[in-house]
Amino acid sequence: MRDLTSVFGVSNTDQMIVIANLLADQGKREQAEQLYLEVLEEVPDHPIAKQGLEKLIIVKIPEWHFDMLADPLRNEAFDKAIQNAVQEGDQVLDIGTGSGLLAMMAARSGAGSVLACEVNPDIAKAAEKVVLANGYQDKIEVVAKRSDLLVEGEDYQEKFDVIVSEILDSGGLGEGVIPSLRHAKKNLAKPNARIIPSGISLKARLVEVPRLSKVNPVNDISGFDLSHFDEFRVSDIYKLIDINQELNTFLSDEFSLRSYDFYNIPDKEVSFKDPEIESYSVECTENGSVHAVLFWFDLHMDETASYSSGPGGELIHWQQAIFYFDKPASVQKGQRIDINALYSDWLIRFRLP
Repeated sequence: MRDLTSVFGVSNTDQMIVIANLLADQGKREQAEQLYLEVLEEVPDHPIAKQGLEKLIIVKIPEWHFDMLADPLRNEAFDKAIQNAVQEGDQVLDIGTGSGLLAMMAARSGAGSVLACEVNPDIAKAAEKVVLANGYQDKIEVVAKRSDLLVEGEDYQEKFDVIVSEILDSGGLGEGVIPSLRHAKKNLAKPNARIIPSGISLKARLVEVPRLSKVNPVNDISGFDLSHFDEFRVSDIYKLIDINQELNTFLSDEFSLRSYDFYNIPDKEVSFKDPEIESYSVECTENGSVHAVLFWFDLHMDETASYSSGPGGELIHWQQAIFYFDKPASVQKGQRIDINALYSDWLIRFRLP
């Protein structure tokens, strides 16, 4: 570790904390982190240094990791599917290992070896510690890189019998599951490799959300035109929502969008600029304003087990995705409305024709 005390000319821990806090406030996180660590080397339980370091870690490690680990049915579903798929001595690839949980499930199920990929180097370091703490260091190797950057002969010696991944966001595609599995199946997997999960089916409903529609896009607030503030909103992209916690009216029954079979992902890459467009004619079940499309996925672990992230579904941490229209459509009960879905490998968007 670089001696930052000599750089800043301080040795007193209180002075070091002041400097570290200033560095953190200025966005110089690496320098601040090193200075907090130097304080903790001298005073292991220093409360301010520990708090400062934790804040820096929180910035680097998304909070959803903890919500994911706290979803018991999600964990049980993966564990059961892994037990069913992994055979004694299998070579397993875990794409996006995070905490290392799925890799350890595979090792516990009899895998001969597990290569666990994690693009975030800080998370990869933590996963290595988790693996060591649980005694699986002889079976699991954590590599801090994307799966499509793995090098045969350097990172692995033979192709894999089982591909395990959990790279799904609330809308299904936003963490890159399609390009990741396309590459893995073509370049990393044995011909008859088993894939967990085996696919997803996207479902949707039209919805009216009065409160959130006022800021998607930003319009009139308390009698004032705040539309110019909308330049700070990320537009034309879906957002995370727990629809059960938001005042809403469903304006249609559930309808099906695309399904993705992870064993049979098309070779063609579909870009954001040139999406594939599919149209849906949806019957409205209530009078109201169609503010958005709410959508989610059914997660297919294998041929026998599926779970839903939708409203009232078993999977709780993913919640749902919502895509707001810039201009809502007024509808009447019994009316049919056309919706276009724009699909790319990473994103789903919607349009009212």
